[in-house]
Amino acid sequence: MAIDTDKIIQAVMQGSRIREEKGIIPLFGVYLSMISVQYYNKISFGFENMADNRKNAEKLLVDAGQECGYTTFYGIKNSWEWQEVVMPMIETVEDQIHCFVSIAIAFGWGDLMVHEVVPGEKLVIRANDSYEAKGYVDAYGQADAGKCYMLRGVTAGLMDLLYGGGYPESCFEYAAMETQCQAKGDPYCEFIARKAVK
Repeated sequence: MAIDTDKIIQAVMQGSRIREEKGIIPLFGVYLSMISVQYYNKISFGFENMADNRKNAEKLLVDAGQECGYTTFYGIKNSWEWQEVVMPMIETVEDQIHCFVSIAIAFGWGDLMVHEVVPGEKLVIRANDSYEAKGYVDAYGQADAGKCYMLRGVTAGLMDLLYGGGYPESCFEYAAMETQCQAKGDPYCEFIARKAVK
């Protein structure tokens, strides 16, 4: 069966109407919250700019995105919504990546597309509308390096979840690089995840 992205996005959008009194959204086995991307970007890029070592700051931001993606999608994969809505579409392990990306689109993480999957070896995701890249350019102008820390980490986290040893030990078995970024003037943002070098 083909992956019905529209059906998955509709399920997320329908479920996201349910809110607890503090704005928390219980959906797909996880608790979500609605926060402004401008706020997220201000915190992330502010942290990066204030850090004594920008490379260390970048690593911390990517690691946070990776652990967030890994844990969030683990919860999603074990939810009743996943079992009811998504599982009937899945025929291969790789189909799960396409479903995860559909959910990430519904979360507002960008106009994402799975460009390439080599089982257990490589995942390439592209974003045509990354809120991190746009936010960086709006605040600071053109960058000299990739700025999509969350999406970069999430790309690796998806590989950890599907091809790693087992939850929660397999987080950080994969690592991702951002090879293109709209913040640098590239036509899209591209994230490539492979086995991490230990």
